[in-house]
Amino acid sequence: MLKNSFLAMLAIVAGLGLAASAQALSVSPGDLLKGPGDTVYYYSTDGMRHVFPNLKTYQTWYPDFSTVKSVPLSELQAITLNGKNVTYKPGVRLVKITTDPKVYAVGAQATLRWVQTEAVATALYGADWNKKIDDVPDAFFINYKVGSPITSTGDYSPTAETAAAINIDTELKVTTPTPPTTPTATSTTPTATTTSDITFTTSKAEIQAGDVVTLIAQAQDPTGIYKVDLYFDGQLVRTCFSSSCSGEATVPTSGTKTSYVAEGRATTVNQQVLSKTITLPIKQDGSAKISVRVGQVQITPDMLASVIADVDTSVAIQRIDIYVDGQIVKGCATGARQCQWTDYLLNKTIGSVHPVKATVSDTLGRVYTSSELTITVSTTDAPAVMVTPAKDLIYTGETLDVTVSASDNDGITSIDVMKDGAVIKHCDGATPCTVTTGPWNTVGTMVFTGRSYDTKNVMGSGTSTGVTVTARP
Repeated sequence: MLKNSFLAMLAIVAGLGLAASAQALSVSPGDLLKGPGDTVYYYSTDGMRHVFPNLKTYQTWYPDFSTVKSVPLSELQAITLNGKNVTYKPGVRLVKITTDPKVYAVGAQATLRWVQTEAVATALYGADWNKKIDDVPDAFFINYKVGSPITSTGDYSPTAETAAAINIDTELKVTTPTPPTTPTATSTTPTATTTSDITFTTSKAEIQAGDVVTLIAQAQDPTGIYKVDLYFDGQLVRTCFSSSCSGEATVPTSGTKTSYVAEGRATTVNQQVLSKTITLPIKQDGSAKISVRVGQVQITPDMLASVIADVDTSVAIQRIDIYVDGQIVKGCATGARQCQWTDYLLNKTIGSVHPVKATVSDTLGRVYTSSELTITVSTTDAPAVMVTPAKDLIYTGETLDVTVSASDNDGITSIDVMKDGAVIKHCDGATPCTVTTGPWNTVGTMVFTGRSYDTKNVMGSGTSTGVTVTARP
């Protein structure tokens, strides 16, 4: 239906331009052109014409076809066709690739940025955001590049992106000086390709099990390109009988590899092979997804040790495991976002230090590992410190109350509330210490820490769970 509408509107444009097509028109950079056929072109300041690949792309830039000029075929042919197509105007619509379930916002110069959550999509494009998504055919994916994902509303502004897209030349990143306003046939002979080369990129620099990675390759050779093959971990992902190719590979959810190799391989008409590879390491640091706390960092041999793991809400939890001294001591597979272990240490030797950490695996098999803490066995225990924010989610501009409480067999002498290593409130005695912080204006996640000393001047510390700061709707 959209294609028919596009053709129908172009037919009207062609009818309006019959009189003008009898003689050559003067064209200027920025003009919209069409010849006897149905295709509309943008005449750029690089002296070339660029194709609007479909109606949806055109409609992000222009409301109608009233400014399209019909030109004689001879004049149109005198303007070199640039293979770089016009892309979606940034900020106007959301897009997705036919073979990719991810929804992308369009950034400057044809940059696709994955909108990671429905909450962010709603905040940026409204409650009907899912009605503002267009499918971009795989064949046109090569016109775009993949940028960093959008994890919060502070990462992207549709209004600002649209305002910055002054014209199509800006998005095409045209740098060639403006040619004469009336192109001539003698100035449009394309420069022949004299080099053999292949460019190859991937949508991710680091990967996790279950990730979907987009592979993009484009090749050139004086004799022409017969085909382009895409490989991941030695397995063929896709073959394209053209000079460009894009495809997707899924990282295996099982295995012990620390990296995978992706490859773009082109075969020229004369059967020469051009190849580029990219090594993608498995991401090891999962501290943004899972954190670990200990009840007391220092205990006596007769005391129970305690470890608590907290998982971020962005993880679809399959299982949480807590490790002490490199061994799993507790597993939680109920889907809860917190897992706790409390027991005696096997080695209670005075002076022994016991590393603790936690891991979480999601429903795709990806494993995230927390940072590591330690529990020390001593002749005296350290205060047990608990840091409690009043809320786990606030809006920009809001304040937040944070309370630190502590307990110890020897008694508590002082308690500190801290952020980023600095004390923001000091309280003497064992009474819980509370402070009002903020207002907080930066979107993101923040944590608070607490510190306490007992009557033997032994220090204990604790860390809060993450507090999310989000833009006010």
